[in-house]
Amino acid sequence: MTNLFIAYVAAFLLPMLFHSWRVAVIGLGFQGILLGMICIATHELSSSIILEAICLFAIRGTLVPWVLFQRMRGHELPANFSLINKSLWQWILAVLLVVLAFMFGSRMSEGGTSEALQVGVAASAILVGLLVLANQTHPLGQIVGLLTFEGGLTLVELLSPHAMPLPVYAMVSLVFVAFLLTSGQYLTKLVAITEEDSLKNRITL
Repeated sequence: MTNLFIAYVAAFLLPMLFHSWRVAVIGLGFQGILLGMICIATHELSSSIILEAICLFAIRGTLVPWVLFQRMRGHELPANFSLINKSLWQWILAVLLVVLAFMFGSRMSEGGTSEALQVGVAASAILVGLLVLANQTHPLGQIVGLLTFEGGLTLVELLSPHAMPLPVYAMVSLVFVAFLLTSGQYLTKLVAITEEDSLKNRITL
């Protein structure tokens, strides 16, 4: 189980090392897959838990990257695209946030090492997601930050030993899918506007 949490941290931290929006989107897909695996690993198997895990695999692990890749088809981001500014202070801040998150998890959790690790990973994802949001002006980067933040909240929800009632989880999943599709629509429109403004600036120059 520890390996799953370490892999989850890697899934939202490693994309910040690359100048690639594709790597960032793939990272979101891995986060979704790992959430499904963590759901199964941290709960006793039941029909509700299995359904929740399937939804995490299908929606967050597959649908999220598919929608974002489809919406970015035909559009290119600058070669220097990065989730956070490539400055020493930003990386120090990112590392400090992760350290503080794990310290918080250790202080807040009384359920043992595994629960403390899960709380720390969840807090890390929430804080790193906020850091990405604070650094981003591009709509895709903002969506990546927001979904990273939301993934941390999902990890907090998975701390509960019981699954959500089926009607509640169905509505939560429906709202998330609606949010994802709406974000995809806005992404297409905002990227087109950005490219149009960039083209006008080139013509003016």
